[in-house]
Amino acid sequence: MNYDDIDAKYLTDELNVIKRNIDNVSQIRNLATIKNILNKIFFADINDIFQLTENIGEAYVQKFRREPEIYSNVPLSYIIDSKNLGAFYGSLYTKKNKNGNETQIIKSDHFNNYARFFIDLASNKVIYSKKLNSFVIVNEHSFKTIKHENFNEYYPTGKNFALYIDDFFDVMLELYSEHMQLRHSYQLLEYSISGIDWRFDCEQLIMKREPPKENELFFEYFEISESDINASFADKMLTNIANENESLNNIKLLHAYILLRKMKLIPSEKWFLLKDFGRTGKGIFMKTFNKIFKVNPVNMDALVYNQGASTENAWLSFMGADVAHANESGSIDAKGMRALRKIATGEIITGRSLGKNAVSFKNESVLVLDTNENVDIGDITANTSRTVKIAFKDRPKNETTRERHEYFKPYWDFIEPNNELSLQASVSFLINSLNYLNEIGGKFIFKDTVLKNYASAEDFTETQRIMILTIAQHGFILSKDEILKAAIYEDYGNLRFKEAKEDMKKIGVAINKPKWIDGLTCRVHKIGDKKIFNASLKMLEEYDSQKIK
Repeated sequence: MNYDDIDAKYLTDELNVIKRNIDNVSQIRNLATIKNILNKIFFADINDIFQLTENIGEAYVQKFRREPEIYSNVPLSYIIDSKNLGAFYGSLYTKKNKNGNETQIIKSDHFNNYARFFIDLASNKVIYSKKLNSFVIVNEHSFKTIKHENFNEYYPTGKNFALYIDDFFDVMLELYSEHMQLRHSYQLLEYSISGIDWRFDCEQLIMKREPPKENELFFEYFEISESDINASFADKMLTNIANENESLNNIKLLHAYILLRKMKLIPSEKWFLLKDFGRTGKGIFMKTFNKIFKVNPVNMDALVYNQGASTENAWLSFMGADVAHANESGSIDAKGMRALRKIATGEIITGRSLGKNAVSFKNESVLVLDTNENVDIGDITANTSRTVKIAFKDRPKNETTRERHEYFKPYWDFIEPNNELSLQASVSFLINSLNYLNEIGGKFIFKDTVLKNYASAEDFTETQRIMILTIAQHGFILSKDEILKAAIYEDYGNLRFKEAKEDMKKIGVAINKPKWIDGLTCRVHKIGDKKIFNASLKMLEEYDSQKIK
């Protein structure tokens, strides 16, 4: 907001509108306390370099049925505009001495964030949006929504503070939704993002080369020009690191999915499982989110094991997060799965920071599980259609460290030049994702992809090799096959053991299934998951052919 034409009198008039309407609210329990706060707010003009340096100003005081008064050199409790305006919190009044002469009395009071909220409302640093039915913080060409659960984040006023009003936010919502007229000229474009000379409509999926107007507030604003966006280079990197077309489709949609879910243009349905066996570019890809989204690293140890304050704080860290990034290099047990499920399904969670009150809120973050371990999706949610899988392309087996660094250097230089994350790169990935969504018809159509459970067929047991080759040739293998039984005994002891069952599942084989053969019901092992089985067969065939060479 431009404060050049706004002075203390203007802001006083704006605050008086709030004062005149505050008595209309139905919630009166703390009304007297709130009105007392309002009556201690005075606006002041900063008129010269001396006042600017000394943090003082000329306070404008409106008197009932009397001419306004100016109180000189009043200490400022809050700066509204660093060169022009401030606010004083306390008491300003005149006192007559025994000779009848009046003296101006200035008594400061302890400034609080309820007063700051009122000052921000009067000065349009915060506005109310009837469309969103919420208050929003005005940033440069963008806005941030204030909700019940995050009000204390922007205006700390919890029970540990000297002054606490438990229904303050409810009073303000009722005041502005039912009793106040529009007091600002801003236009909220809640489904659009913009930059210096461009804007992108995320409903229509259309980019326009048009700068934001002074009164326009976008869902997000990025301080970069359209010429800085290199979506084609972002697309090139994704094409080179995605394992196959299905994974490429899914990874290209990820940025757009997070943004549109944050805008609430789409429901919270999906979580993402990223899988590789190391050195594939997955790590640098994950860095493309940090400059444009709030990424919360998932502290699995704190969430899984009850560590008191650490666990409560770990859950609180999800409040306001856009992405929940779980980077797990180790195996994930049943307790870990329960924690991930709670994140993935957008449940109401409760957290607490040290010495503060517990806060309950709906987790809005998109779970991205980044792992090189096997993950049993069924343990996260019974509905596997919620899971979007992305496989990364393995690097050549004999590739040296130097060769790998040279290959990825252009991408590192693009995403993290001079060890600093690039906003231009992150926005490039976002625009590429939105453009791709538009290309495929504007709907998030995620494709099923097979995540490899082994880096190489070299890791197969002899049991798995026999299973794959025999089933590929005949469609099944008898459970009583003597060669197979000997291999099972050597590898596992018995197929009833958990490790054996998991290994068969990892190659897509269903064990001990009935099959009618020559008039008899026999027990056989056969294909359980065709895609995983075919991927395992291909891996084995490629490995065997390389050994022959």
